Amino acid sequence: MLDKILGKEIAQYLRKYRLLIACAILPACIAAFLAVIPAEIIPSLIDKGFSMGTEPVSLTIKLPVLDSESSFPIKMEERNFFKDTTPNSLLILICIVFIIANISKSIAVYMSRMAAAAFSNRAIRSIRIDLHDKFISLHQGFYHEQKIGALISRSTADLTFMQSKISDIVIGLVMQPLMAFFFLLSAIKMNYKLTLIVLISTPIILGLVHLFGRKVKKHSKRVQESTADITSAYQETLLCLKVVQGFCTTENHSGKFREMANILYKKTMNWNRWLRGMGPMLDSVMAIILPAILLLGKMYFNHTSGELMGLFYALSRVYSPVKQLANINSDLKTLQGATERVFGILKTNSDISDKEGAVILPRHHKTIEFKNVSFSYKKESPILQDISFSVKAGEMIAFVGSTGAGKSTLMDLLPRFYDVTEGQIMVDGMDIRDVTIKSLREQTGIVSQEVLLFHDTILNNISCRSSDIDMKEVIEATTAAHAHDFIMAQPDQYETVVGDRGSLLSGGQKQRISIARAILIKPSILILDEVASALDAESEELIQKSIQSLKGRCTIFAVAHRLSTIRNADRIFVLEKGRIVESGTHEELISRKDGRFRQLHHLQFQS
Repeated sequence: MLDKILGKEIAQYLRKYRLLIACAILPACIAAFLAVIPAEIIPSLIDKGFSMGTEPVSLTIKLPVLDSESSFPIKMEERNFFKDTTPNSLLILICIVFIIANISKSIAVYMSRMAAAAFSNRAIRSIRIDLHDKFISLHQGFYHEQKIGALISRSTADLTFMQSKISDIVIGLVMQPLMAFFFLLSAIKMNYKLTLIVLISTPIILGLVHLFGRKVKKHSKRVQESTADITSAYQETLLCLKVVQGFCTTENHSGKFREMANILYKKTMNWNRWLRGMGPMLDSVMAIILPAILLLGKMYFNHTSGELMGLFYALSRVYSPVKQLANINSDLKTLQGATERVFGILKTNSDISDKEGAVILPRHHKTIEFKNVSFSYKKESPILQDISFSVKAGEMIAFVGSTGAGKSTLMDLLPRFYDVTEGQIMVDGMDIRDVTIKSLREQTGIVSQEVLLFHDTILNNISCRSSDIDMKEVIEATTAAHAHDFIMAQPDQYETVVGDRGSLLSGGQKQRISIARAILIKPSILILDEVASALDAESEELIQKSIQSLKGRCTIFAVAHRLSTIRNADRIFVLEKGRIVESGTHEELISRKDGRFRQLHHLQFQS
């Protein structure tokens, strides 16, 4: 049932909480039954409770009973309650019944909604966790094709909407039809002919609900997409705020954002026209039907005032659940759009994953070999072509070349952020595609030019892989990275919060924390990607000392524009247009008169 109503994606999360769903549905059923009690007691309330005489009266209610003698096995029979009471006493008793019924209904509704809130919020919690896990498991190429702001919108705005509507939809689809059924049953008992006349309008109402629901779904999807664009614009503006302010492009960006906001406004208004229009449209239909009930009931069926008011109340309350169901249908259509967007991510398979039968990679201690490696992004020209070399454990090799030559891309292949298009990468004779990603990355330390720090303490940024912190090992790592002294000079030392993306630290300080983080995991493979390209001379010297202290302890791959940082590399590879054009030691390459490395060296140090 849940599969058909909400879709199998959400249903699979809700099934875990069957008991809570039952605890929500049962009080909803009770509340639906209690809601009809006023319709049953209104005729006696008006005709007898408000009578001015002193003759004994009673509460009269029609109840279905079995009739074996008739062709139809059930007949309606009047039953009297509170017999031989005065009108005033009956009025008091009916008011007490009314109060008890409504308070009981309110308690049942509260219990139902609390249980519904529990199962819907638990389901969304699970979806939110799975979505976060999916984000961190997807390959890097996925994010080249997506706007980060749009992904954030899906994980926030869409999930928030789902969180607010799932419980209302599930409980509403149980409670509202039951209420409509009970009120309809009550109206049929009072006058089945008049009730059937009213039901002629049902196809009109259902047609309107279908039309408006279809339009709401279409326009809500457009609103959600436009909201994602707005979120992306916010994110890009905040990330590039220095560029916006520094290049005086605030008016340009403001104009673009204003245009996007206007588009969202127009789409939202189109959505609201259909969403808000359904209620008034149904109200207009009922504005014609309900007065007809009074006229026909009085002039044709000769009902008393109490009978007329009871019938009017019952039929008007039949309409109320129908109207609520129409709103639920609109919410359901909007929910389906949000579900498609959220589960579109959850259904995405990562291009980088463990193959069946993948084994754990032992700690690297022999060689790392690139065999005829080529790589290209989807439907693009090759970034790397026929790369081959071998590195012994403990060696330090470096890669230099022009911007765009493919150096950083080559390094991204080693921890399998991307997979090679052709060829193999072998670690100790094992293809890295045959081993588990976790075992490969656990022994790979990575230090990038763009230092990525969390808005957390220095200690937590350094020991981000493990919550079991050994301060002695942390201090050894920071000392090796020449970071311990400046950390101890911070206001809270290792407990100092670094700010968003490390904004409270200098570039050199952030880079040394990044190196300490890599050292702490005791890597057998260390990747250094442009670690000193944006640093001052003093910071560069400290980082150079840090790198030097790691030589021989792990196999080091260094990408560098500053050639001074790789002077002590065992071998240097020069890349141009995705190919290795030169290789050798620093001295060998500098001695080649027409060599590309010599040319780069001359250009850098001549300046």
